[in-house]
Amino acid sequence: MGCQVVTEAGEVLGELKDVIPSGGNDIFVVQGKKEILIPALKTVIKQIDLPNRKIIVAPPPGLLEIYEI
Repeated sequence: MGCQVVTEAGEVLGELKDVIPSGGNDIFVVQGKKEILIPALKTVIKQIDLPNRKIIVAPPPGLLEIYEI
């Protein structure tokens, strides 16, 4: 919790506020301008850098457009 979530392109999405366990995979709850739900999949979560409190993600096509980011 509290890590900054950033896209591979460097766009800051917000801060990791919660992790929701679900059947197939966990879901990261990111709070920025709006709350964004990001699936915690290997194809999406590219790097978790705990010492620097940063998570790099590659959101699936269309995910950010849902939230109008």
